[in-house]
Amino acid sequence: MKIVITGGNSFIGKALARKAAKDGNQVVLVVRSAARTEEISNVSYEFLPMEQYKKLGSLIGTCDCMINLSWDGTRGSTRMDRKLQQGNYKNTMDGIISMLETGCKRIVTAGSQAEYGHHDGVISEKTPCCPNTEYGIAKLNLYESVRNACSEYKAELVEPRFFSLYGPGDYSGTMIMSTLTAMLKNMPCRLSAGVQMWDYLYLADAIDGVWKLCTQPCESGAYNLGSGDVRTLKSYVMEMAEITKTESELHFGAVPYPETGMVSIWPDISRMKSELGWKPQVPFKTGIEQILEDLRKESRKK
Repeated sequence: MKIVITGGNSFIGKALARKAAKDGNQVVLVVRSAARTEEISNVSYEFLPMEQYKKLGSLIGTCDCMINLSWDGTRGSTRMDRKLQQGNYKNTMDGIISMLETGCKRIVTAGSQAEYGHHDGVISEKTPCCPNTEYGIAKLNLYESVRNACSEYKAELVEPRFFSLYGPGDYSGTMIMSTLTAMLKNMPCRLSAGVQMWDYLYLADAIDGVWKLCTQPCESGAYNLGSGDVRTLKSYVMEMAEITKTESELHFGAVPYPETGMVSIWPDISRMKSELGWKPQVPFKTGIEQILEDLRKESRKK
């Protein structure tokens, strides 16, 4: 298969490229610059900013599957930047249309909990989407527009909706990465109250799920990805403290919830299990131990 991945240098993109290339597929990673590229067997690169995604089809030619992971403004206040998020929508649509015009048969768009908005209970693919951030609004608009475009071009659309991923190499500012770093130094940890429900999915399990959506016969539509281990965020933090044997003081409630409100994450992953035979394999403890091993390796290099 020929696989095209935009956002190829992202947390998900690099891991997915290794998985696809290892299975003997031809992989094209679309990245903005050569700064963070690495040589991987069966992987080639195209260097293109999002603003020029109209050129994707002519540069790459047809492919069996296009996976869109490229997006600006995924964290913090940028999620409420309407101009930025609308630009993401336009540029991404330009790229997807250009690939559909070459004959691409399956489009995979990366979705998230943000498309659903705030819900207190279990979130299934049938849960109404009520995004309350510009990021979520743009992502939902993209999904609906791509669905219409795929119908016109007789292509398939599947969207893995990620809720909360973690693993080695993740962004240092996430709750898990920043808290583990502090715990290893026995530094105080400032945290939210941690009463929200949460579900952490290990990166390797997420990649396995996405790869099934790329390669296996399945119905078009959205598919929730989570671990099924749903509990309070505080419970996860306490387990991290136990694993690290830290002496850090844990200040729950020191960080207020955002103005948009407390977010709980409780995905129903039964569709992925029943339709694709996918099942997460990595317990939270094992995932944290893998991150700690990676952090210690990085520390020894310095």
